[in-house]
Formats: sequence, C-alpha cells, structure tokens
Amino acid sequence: MHARDFSLDTLFKVCATQYATREATVDGAQRLTHAELDARVSRLAAWLLAKGISPGDRVAILLTDGAPYLTILLACGRIGAIAVLLNWRLAPGEIAWIAGNAEPAMTFANPRFSALLAEADAGEVIEVDEQHDPQGTFEAIVSEPQEARTLPNLAPERPLYMMYTSGTTGRPKGCLQAGSAVASSALGFSVRRGFTRDERLLSINPLFHVVGMQQVAAMLACGGCSVFAGRDDDSAAVLDLLHREACTTTSAFPTICFPWQTMEPVRDGVMPLTNYTGGAGMGRPQIYEFIEQEWDARVVGGYGQTEVCGFATFIDYPDMLEHPRSIGWAMPHVEMTILDPDGNQLAPGEEGEIGLRGPSVMLGYWRNDEASEAALGHGWLRTGDLGKMDERGLGYLLGREKELIKTGGENVYPAEVDMVFADMPEVADAGCCGVPDRQWGEAVKAFVVLAPGASLTREEITARFKGQIAGYKRPRYIEFVDQLPRDPIGKLLRRELSARPVSEDQAS
Repeated sequence: MHARDFSLDTLFKVCATQYATREATVDGAQRLTHAELDARVSRLAAWLLAKGISPGDRVAILLTDGAPYLTILLACGRIGAIAVLLNWRLAPGEIAWIAGNAEPAMTFANPRFSALLAEADAGEVIEVDEQHDPQGTFEAIVSEPQEARTLPNLAPERPLYMMYTSGTTGRPKGCLQAGSAVASSALGFSVRRGFTRDERLLSINPLFHVVGMQQVAAMLACGGCSVFAGRDDDSAAVLDLLHREACTTTSAFPTICFPWQTMEPVRDGVMPLTNYTGGAGMGRPQIYEFIEQEWDARVVGGYGQTEVCGFATFIDYPDMLEHPRSIGWAMPHVEMTILDPDGNQLAPGEEGEIGLRGPSVMLGYWRNDEASEAALGHGWLRTGDLGKMDERGLGYLLGREKELIKTGGENVYPAEVDMVFADMPEVADAGCCGVPDRQWGEAVKAFVVLAPGASLTREEITARFKGQIAGYKRPRYIEFVDQLPRDPIGKLLRRELSARPVSEDQAS
C-alpha cells in the first residue's frame, strides 16, 4: 500500500476484499459483511459527491452507534470530507456552538435528537432512523445504485474527523485527525492486543468518544466484527448480547461490569469476554481481580487521549499488579517521554508532563492556532498530564496538570489520594480535588460514596490514611455523596467537584 493511500478507508477496503463474506457489523437485526458494508460506503460517497460535498467540507453525525454511523464516517473518508462527531449528551446550546465553529454543510441526525439541533445551523439535515423507519431515506441511499462518480485525488494527511474535546479548560476544541492517523492507531492497537479476523467486538462506548472509535477502527483494520449494543439496552441486555454474539473483546469500564456480577455472567462455564480494557492504575482494583479470577477473563489497561486517537500505552494485568498506578509501555505507533515546562526531555524517575509523538497524533485544533501551537509546538504532543517513566520506559500517571493540588508549597496528585480510598471495602467510589484554604493556599477535599449497607465516619477515614501517605496529602475535608460526576467512559470530573461549596462540618 502506497503511503499516499494510507487511511482507515484503505485498510477497510483491503478487508472488504480479503474477508468479503465475513461479518463486519451486527446492528440489531441487521448483519453486514465487509463487502456489503463497503458497497454501502461507495453508494453513500457517490451520493454525497452528487449533493455537492467536496474535500474539506464538514459533515456532522448526530446518531447512536451502529452501521449507519460507520458508513457515513467511511464515506466521508472516501471523498475527503471531514466528519464532525457530535456528542448527543450535550445541551442544545453546546451543540449550537460546535456547529457554529465547524460549519457543517450537512448533518446526519436521528430524529430522537432533533431538539438538540434547535439552536444550531447544521446545514442540510438528513434523518437516519433505522430502528423505527428501516426503509427510510438513508437506507434507500445506501441500498440503491447511485450514479458513478470520480473520487477526488486526496492527500495522505487529509483530515477524517473532528472530535470535540470535553472543554475542561473552556470552550471545547475540535481535535482534527487525519485518516492516516486513525489507521495508524487502529493498526498499532490491533497488533498490541493481538487481534485477528476472528475478533468480535462488543461496542458499548459511543463512537463520538475516542475509546469507542479506536476499538471499532481496530476491527476495520484486522477484519473483525463490531457488534453494536443499543443505546437503550440495560445491563442485562448488553450481557445477553455479549453471550449471544460470542464477543471476544470489549472496552467495558467498571461502571459497566459492576451490575454483571449479579446477573450470572458466566454461562455454561464460559465468559466469552476474553479481553477487558480499563484505565490502568485507576478505577477499582477489586473489580479487576474479580474479572480475572471469577470470570476467567483477561484484564488489560492503558492510557491515551483524543489528541492521539485513543490508547497510547498498554499494560497487562500481571504488570498492573506488579506496578500499581502504572499506565504501561507505549504502543507500537507512539513514542512517550516526560517533558519539563520548556519542552526538554527529563531523565528516568523525574516528574513532568507526559509527551507523545507518532503518526496518530492530531493535525491540530480546528481554527485554533494558539491552542495547536501550545500542544504541538515543541515537537511532542503536550498532554497536560503529569507523569514519570522508569529506566525501562514504563510510564506512571500522576494526574492532570490543572488538577494538581498545591498545599503549603507541596504538590499533591489527586490520583494518589484516590488510590488509598480504593483499598477501603466500605467505599464504592471516591475522588478528591483542591479547594481554597486561607492558611495553605489549597487543601485536599475528598468526596466519598459508601458501598450499600456500609458505614464509615470521617474520623475512621482519617485513621485509615495514617501511614499510607504523607500528612499534607490527607483530605482535610470529606463530603459523603450519593454519586460522583463522571464522563461517558468513567473519568472523574474533578472540576465539578472543586466548584462545590466547602463547610466546616466537612472537616476531618
């Protein structure tokens, strides 16, 4: 394959030829082989060209996951359009701001999300309602012959999609990824995970999020099959789908797996889930141990970002146990280092900002030169995450630079405090943040969700912390809550915690 043609679409077309009759997607009652999916992509690409969509034009997608979503993404790549992956969990005002920034010429939208577009200039809106109108407009476009069109001559670094960041530092930024970057990420991930054409992914993370996208892209790269769970499926339905379709891998974070423990996940002595991807060094160690020992499933972990097309590091469960809080080693397509504030590489063991580089790093932020230069200007992607590496290249995540707590001149990494709570059986979930303090500048505040039926006082928590970490790292305030704010993949939203009021009755 010539480098000029290297993209996610060209990887997929190889599989469409080599594995033509093997399943590529399972989406409800619809099953498509690689050849059938490829034919649909070609028809939609021709239709988009006939509608006047040109290379560089933006085409927004506001759909639940499934074969239509994947078809639109690949068709955009085939003609050089840029897919704008909209998060249907956002509010109408947020969608309107993104639409104003991206200026899509066309939007494919599920009618269930029509209210989200009420304030947005989304271009021509094409309804896609495969569940309630399986013979609708979209199905006609991808099923019926289209007039043949000459595909444009496309550069290898052409953008494939824009995925907007969560906006933890202000307005969300449109992360622009090339088709070659997505392909590099998919290949590297497939190689490191040992995926083959027999892989069957249970896709439960939304495709507007990089974790979900990287998993599905890996299936397109290796010739595997993506089995899409319905957005309205409950835990029992998802577990049933896992068994029924004999899925071999997923990216099921602890919030997904917790309910399965009471639902007979192992049937006939088999748990078909042989690969489990979680956030290494974080989360709840108890559930990882349960999955490995009781379900005889494989736990793996890693670290990554939207700006690098997903997971950039990888670690197996035995190494997770041997090296707590490690994020593992860099994937084959990525280099990792630790940088000082000036962008210089630091020696092993020194703490600084995690830097990444390689073919899967983003092109930049859409219409935001200043942010692009800040992130990429030193030759490395500056992740904004603090970490360190040992002599063997094993990485450790210390926390977000903007979430670092500075108390009395000392640095406290929130993840370090969280891990102490992770060893408390009475605690179902916990997270900490920095709050203003007159004496020390900042103090540590912890938010604790107790396990059902458990009881634990602030005094008992403080006693548990003694001997575990330094005194200045221990929570000065503790608030008991029913749940913690998390994003779709379980990442704790510390900014929301730090905005909550502090009262003296929370003092520990």
